[in-house]
Amino acid sequence: MAEKAENEESNKKAGNSTMKIVIVAVVISIVLSGGIAGGMMVVLGGDDKQATTEEEDGDEEAESVSTEPPIYHSMDPKFVVSFNDQKKARFMQFSLEVMARDRDVIEGIKQHSPAVRSNLLLLIDNQNSEKMSTREGKEQLLVEITSDINQTLEKMGGKSGVEAAYYNSFVIQ
Repeated sequence: MAEKAENEESNKKAGNSTMKIVIVAVVISIVLSGGIAGGMMVVLGGDDKQATTEEEDGDEEAESVSTEPPIYHSMDPKFVVSFNDQKKARFMQFSLEVMARDRDVIEGIKQHSPAVRSNLLLLIDNQNSEKMSTREGKEQLLVEITSDINQTLEKMGGKSGVEAAYYNSFVIQ
């Protein structure tokens, strides 16, 4: 019987040490898993505090990238402008569409259409036929049109945000 009592006591000691080993292994696994998951979030997902700080610091590049879908607005009717230097061509006719990602900007263009179109006609009137016959000249005009529309919207108390302008048709004669 004494042997039986000793066997039971040694089994309890062995069971207790096995249980301690299992508990320690589980705790270590949980700590390692948490560390690995946290490390992966920092490496792959970025740190939210850091992203917030960058935005607060005025990271213009992050602010300019929008996830909203583009909204297009046709600037009808077509623009027709005569050239002052009528050596090669007498007039230019083209239609435009502008793109923004905010409905308020498009509504501002519609609301202030007379001012926007008037300022665009003044801008376009300064072009010459030679410059407008080149791709670079046409692209440069689109950049200037985008900037001019945003400036006009700001002057009128509206919200600027036109990102681009596109030609739908373009004729020089």
